Amino acid sequence: MSVRRMAALTAIPVAVLLLAACGRDEVHGTITEKEHKAAHTTWSSKPVTKRQCTTSRKDGRSKKSCRTVKTGSKRVPHREPECWQIELNDDEHELCISKSRWNKVRVGDKW
Repeated sequence: MSVRRMAALTAIPVAVLLLAACGRDEVHGTITEKEHKAAHTTWSSKPVTKRQCTTSRKDGRSKKSCRTVKTGSKRVPHREPECWQIELNDDEHELCISKSRWNKVRVGDKW
């Protein structure tokens, strides 16, 4: 087997391992708080608009001008799914985890 081929065959698994390691963004810390948040929906208002155009004539030429006109508003739902949350001592991470895992961990456990 040629040196070039051996180098290529060796480089492929190394590259795969490096790429797999780069994708990990693991969070570590001590659990300081546990909280269950039920699923809920909040609402906001969004303006509803329409395009209104007019045509004017001057010196035998037509000129069309358009503008956006607010016609009202509509309610928009924002749904939040149920969350079994833990908070870590780094004051940056609040994680939603599965209910079964949430039941197993305790405040003070290492994450």
